[in-house]
Amino acid sequence: MTEPSKSALAFLQDLRKERDELNLVIQALEKRLGIVSASLEGESAIPESPRVTVSIESIPVGFFHNLSQAASAEKLLSMNPGHPLTTNEILEAFKKSGMSANGKNAVTILYTALKRSQKFERVAGKAWGLSEWYPQKKRQKDEQAITLQDEHG
Repeated sequence: MTEPSKSALAFLQDLRKERDELNLVIQALEKRLGIVSASLEGESAIPESPRVTVSIESIPVGFFHNLSQAASAEKLLSMNPGHPLTTNEILEAFKKSGMSANGKNAVTILYTALKRSQKFERVAGKAWGLSEWYPQKKRQKDEQAITLQDEHG
């Protein structure tokens, strides 16, 4: 092996060691913040775009500070792409963050807020996802609206 090749190999080994150390630091910080990094859960080592998810169990206090219920639900769902949550799961996340979401009508109030917003889609009968995850459903609704307009117009 030539001298430049040996130095490049040594440099590569140093970078790999540093990467391992940085991964440990990143994992510790994510754990402290209550964030689970999807790239460390068995996805490819170099994800196309890093995706960070937050588990309901690890929602930090103040995570939804000064946000409405609809904005909070959008934030929660956008941190967990493609993973719809039930009204009760969303409410549980709100409570873990310290948001006041108690009372006998809490589920109904949240359900109504999500139902009224076009940003959310009711899926599988019980769960909520972001409408952007379901572009086919939006097209179906648009087509139905056009059909109704044609029938009544």
